[in-house]
Amino acid sequence: MTKREFLESLRLALGGRVTSAQLTENLEYYEDYINTETRKGREEGEVLSELGDPRLIARTIVETGGGSRRSSGRGEAGAWSEGSRTGQYTEYAEYGEDSGWSGREAQPQGPLGRGRVSLLARVPLWAWLILALLVVVLILSAIFSVITALLPILLPILGVLFLVKVFRDWMN
Repeated sequence: MTKREFLESLRLALGGRVTSAQLTENLEYYEDYINTETRKGREEGEVLSELGDPRLIARTIVETGGGSRRSSGRGEAGAWSEGSRTGQYTEYAEYGEDSGWSGREAQPQGPLGRGRVSLLARVPLWAWLILALLVVVLILSAIFSVITALLPILLPILGVLFLVKVFRDWMN
């Protein structure tokens, strides 16, 4: 099977079962994956045999919501998710030919299983804590700057008001 035949078979298997956006996303994903692997020096046939039957991949895509977890086609009980541009981990792992673990860990998946993660979701917790601390310091700095700027004006006014009150209390 060639790359073109694989992609056409996948397109036919997904046709009418997922949205056109999901169809395009999955076709582009697998074409990119095959191209990337062949650029690494692997044979196209080897990559395609590793991916497995495009109809099984299509079935897995449809069963998982139209592209939320992409399967390598090794079987439903242990499909390896290949969403490499992501941030959450799935509970799937790849089974090898002998039904034993192949040693690969599950790849990350994006929120809602779409294979993409927003920039905000990729920011680590320590960066959020530093950002929160920075915001608190800036707010306190602004408050103290305003107080410091108004202090030379407010102090004499408050001193005069205090003396007036003391004088009134003394007169009564």
